[in-house]
Amino acid sequence: MIDATIPFHLSAADLPTLKKAEALHLPGIAPSLRPEFVARAFGFQTATGFREKLQAAPDREHEISLSFPAAADFASSRDLTVPARSVYDILATTVMVKEASRDPEINDMGYGNRYLWPENRHIRNELAGVPVHMQGNVRSAIWRKRISESRAKVTDIVKRDSLLHALAYASRLEKIKTTQEKGAYFLKHRAEETPFRLFGDVAIGHNYVSNTDMIIAMLHLGFQMNGRHRMEERLHPRFNYSMKSVHSMKPYSVRYEDAA
Repeated sequence: MIDATIPFHLSAADLPTLKKAEALHLPGIAPSLRPEFVARAFGFQTATGFREKLQAAPDREHEISLSFPAAADFASSRDLTVPARSVYDILATTVMVKEASRDPEINDMGYGNRYLWPENRHIRNELAGVPVHMQGNVRSAIWRKRISESRAKVTDIVKRDSLLHALAYASRLEKIKTTQEKGAYFLKHRAEETPFRLFGDVAIGHNYVSNTDMIIAMLHLGFQMNGRHRMEERLHPRFNYSMKSVHSMKPYSVRYEDAA
């Protein structure tokens, strides 16, 4: 198991999403107590202090320093028990919405909305009886609906447990100047094989990680994505990570141990 530290960062623009993520992952805590608990988990004495810190420099991304003892003391004083994993889930959900909202080409399949374009053989029923000159409109309407539905899966406040695993894996990758030929799909498989332990003794075992999870994690951690502003969209984009850092995690790989 590899120890990993995920560098989370938030801005004032993330506060509405953060509030919704708190409600999703802390349903058993009163709404008035959720932001107070989370603020202490983020190293602040009060929720007001946390908000004021972000709002004082609204365009700045503020690094989050986790402080689980302070959060645990606050929870205990209110007769609450909140696992550290819940704090990570709140952050991961906020990261998902933040990064996916920044780029309209990120969807639940990966990167590039053109991959959601409906092929005729898949929409025969929808095209039946439609004049040929009108079929293009039907395809476009189906395409827009697919994009909307796929985008909603990464821009709505929903649970996505595998994103935390992708973030842990990406946090152990080193940046280089050049782009690797092996893209996000390769990295997502390597992440699935590798167990991690986060600060607060939160263990992440063998989990499914989606292509989109890996893309969002890499973008959040500041890796450069190849082809982002080019016409040739890539479902599995490539990034500037070090292959040496990938190999350094292999001894901890679940698949590696099974094959030994």
